[in-house]
Amino acid sequence: METKETNMGRPVQIALLALLLLALPAQAQFDSGYNDRDSPADLLASYYDALNRQDYARAYAYWETPPNDYNRFVAGYAETLSTQVIIQPPTRIEGAAGSLYVAVPTVLLVQTRTGTEQMFAGCFTVRKSNLPPETSPDLAWSLYDANLVRVAVNYAAIPSLLTAACPI
Repeated sequence: METKETNMGRPVQIALLALLLLALPAQAQFDSGYNDRDSPADLLASYYDALNRQDYARAYAYWETPPNDYNRFVAGYAETLSTQVIIQPPTRIEGAAGSLYVAVPTVLLVQTRTGTEQMFAGCFTVRKSNLPPETSPDLAWSLYDANLVRVAVNYAAIPSLLTAACPI
């Protein structure tokens, strides 16, 4: 097999590499995770993406008013290796005093660091301001409340758990 040497100098190779990197999507270049708060579903996907990456500061920031101080929040995930989130897309938005609230039925499948599997079911409440941008510049959804309980691991029960997760 015959090989040919090219006359491509080092500066040209670096320039081509830079062009290839610029052509890649931003997430492929610097994968800092999924971060989208435009809908309740995207907010929960972003939250669990941050937790799965152990980016606790980002996860904590999704809370409007965090339920614990930061150190307790992080300690609560010490035994969690990964979490899969299953939601039933919300169909009702409640409005009150300049805010929109959505209850999101949720089931979590948790893999612990010891290899055991756990399941949690319940309801996340998310909030978004519906005031004009000049009075409320943050128009993204935030975690407002969560009420989840540990349940027996039973994949067949997931549909009924989602149905019962957020009482009307």
